Amino acid sequence: MSRYLTITNSSSVRFGERKKSLNAGPQMGRVTLSFILVALVCAAGVFYIFEVNNLATKGYEIRNLENQLNKSRKENEALRIQEAELKSMYKIEEKTKDLNMVAPKDVSYLNLPGDVAMK
Repeated sequence: MSRYLTITNSSSVRFGERKKSLNAGPQMGRVTLSFILVALVCAAGVFYIFEVNNLATKGYEIRNLENQLNKSRKENEALRIQEAELKSMYKIEEKTKDLNMVAPKDVSYLNLPGDVAMK
């Protein structure tokens, strides 16, 4: 016996025939539902594998960018040290000797009355 209540146009049905209901919409059987369930599980598995692969790729990219950042920071620190060395008085005096420059002997300053640079 069927578990569903069917309403038909007539009550006479031949032996071995099913009664046709008035709202003859599509009915799903166990095989169809199983197929849909298997398809959804497979789709979820493919999506999961795709996302795990995507996350792993992003992790490698982040690690490479962090390594580049650390390398740039070390290079920046080395350049700051080199800048400080080149600005030192010892280095400036050494360069003046290399370029055959002469140190000034008599320095005279001009004193003007009042504030000159301020307005």
